[in-house]
Amino acid sequence: MISVSTDRDGGVAVVAVSGEVDLATGPVMGDAISRALALDGVETVRVDLSALQFLDSSGIALLLKARRDADGRGVAFRIFGAQGVPMQVLELTGVWDHLHGETTPDQPGAL
Repeated sequence: MISVSTDRDGGVAVVAVSGEVDLATGPVMGDAISRALALDGVETVRVDLSALQFLDSSGIALLLKARRDADGRGVAFRIFGAQGVPMQVLELTGVWDHLHGETTPDQPGAL
């Protein structure tokens, strides 16, 4: 099960993803990010993973594709808020740093 919503504030679009991202549900997230990247005047797309409970390799591939698409459009792309198993998966695969993940005071590596 997955739920995705997009909010926009000026040049920043935030795509909030909750539930589980796997091979079956990943396209829902991917489509929402693609739509956010295509919005006129958007300078930054932030993907909020704070309510994400599961992320598999297909979800990671979609996030990496979204980053490439954003780079191609000249749009800043950042994921944030991951915790638990999704955060572990993103860190272990090295994707967290590549996607400009942010740390918070309760996460390892925070200042």
